[in-house]
Amino acid sequence: MTFSCTKLIRFVLLLGGFGLTSTIRAQVLGGPTSVPTVTAPAPPPTAVQSRFLGHLAFEDGYPTTATTQRLYDELDFQRATQVFLRNTPALSMYNLRLGLARDLGVDASNKIAIFRATATSLMLTPNSETLYGMNFLSLDKDGPTVLDAPPGVLGLVNDMWMRPVEDIGPGGPDQGRGGKYLFVPPGYNGTLPDSGYYVVHMQTYGGWFLARAFLTPSGDASQADALLKKTRIYPLSKKDNPPAMSFVEATGKPFDTTSPNDIRYFEMLADLVNREDDHVVDAEVAGMMKTIGIEKGKPFAPDERMKAILVEAGKTGSYLAQAISYAPRNPERVRKGSQWMAGLEGYPTFNDGTRTLIDPMIYMTWFATGAAKAMSAPKPGTGSQYAWTYYDRTGQWLLGEKNYRFHIPANPPAKDFWSVVAYDNWTRAILANGQAVASKNSYDKAIQKNADGSIDIYFGPDAPAGKESNWIRTVPGKGWFALFRLYGPLQAWFDRSWTPEDIVSQ
Repeated sequence: MTFSCTKLIRFVLLLGGFGLTSTIRAQVLGGPTSVPTVTAPAPPPTAVQSRFLGHLAFEDGYPTTATTQRLYDELDFQRATQVFLRNTPALSMYNLRLGLARDLGVDASNKIAIFRATATSLMLTPNSETLYGMNFLSLDKDGPTVLDAPPGVLGLVNDMWMRPVEDIGPGGPDQGRGGKYLFVPPGYNGTLPDSGYYVVHMQTYGGWFLARAFLTPSGDASQADALLKKTRIYPLSKKDNPPAMSFVEATGKPFDTTSPNDIRYFEMLADLVNREDDHVVDAEVAGMMKTIGIEKGKPFAPDERMKAILVEAGKTGSYLAQAISYAPRNPERVRKGSQWMAGLEGYPTFNDGTRTLIDPMIYMTWFATGAAKAMSAPKPGTGSQYAWTYYDRTGQWLLGEKNYRFHIPANPPAKDFWSVVAYDNWTRAILANGQAVASKNSYDKAIQKNADGSIDIYFGPDAPAGKESNWIRTVPGKGWFALFRLYGPLQAWFDRSWTPEDIVSQ
């Protein structure tokens, strides 16, 4: 039997006349209208005031259109900020390569910049007492590449995410005797020599080569310069007729290798990802990049909304990185109670075998460049060791308008020499203070010593009377920090029977 709609309505009304609809409703609505909860969240009220998001509005548990947009803006902002932080090593390498090519013309693997760092060398915490030689390998263009290192250099190669690839010199397989290293690009399946090379497989096509050579005690760089110029880099395919080397004298020449903190950061990261191997980063990091539009093989084309978010994320990411680096939650101090820090958890790989140590990675790569395997297993009398501080003895930031004294106890445990350098707290380059260089070292015969052999170094806008030779000028209105280095560190450093004293405000 079939009923028309009108007949069905009449039938229901008839049942109602007999009181049967309430019975039917009771049968249909016989379940609960609320249930007890333990972990299930309650729906939001119509108005929510979030500590981080401000006002949010909901209707029967649904976000309004404006609130939905606000939530997505925040999600994109958070992801972009994390992409910034997770890729500080990569952007450091990218901008180092870019600065060398753009400002110095070092744009091929057979070109090497040679320089002594000054305030015009805008790079992260270089020292001012050794001579640098550096360039970038280009395995995508050159294929397997030979690096013939001379004996006596202290060097390394890092990949484009600043991961340690190989040490060169006393801490490397050549043990300071020099030798031929063969760097192989990712995914290479061709034939390689059976002998005659230290074969090193890379995760990236680009690779930063850094070599240092020591000056003489008098400060003469000629021997170091001659040593670095013995370096040879060439494609394995051209080993029988390698191209001539070109050495670029860069001391005193301005060049900028510092990462920006605006939308250019993300544009550069997208460019780097597209230049590199598909598997250069793990799936989680690549997935986070994809959420903000950075994906291998695709153009990076954020809309105006996303551009504004990326600009803000770049600034915020830099502020977060600085806080992580300059005010670490768990600093490794040279001794209990000291303001000097030394050592980084997980350096140089920032992986403990189970997880990535994200904050220590950000800490290091915000203020310094270069991951050396030898520094994770140092031997007394070889290599170098560093301590750094952003604070005076009372835990206050080091400020350019104040005067300070740094007491170096007698007999610093350095087989070769020690140095202390002041750096700009934002560029992280050597402080531009009007002096030839913002540093002092044990080669400087003009430095005055105390009667017990200890030394006092003074920081401030003006030199203390009669202490000009021991003074590093600072700039009012500009924060700074200090790195104390020991070259050829001795046992007294490793067992901490000798440590530097805290910087004291005067």
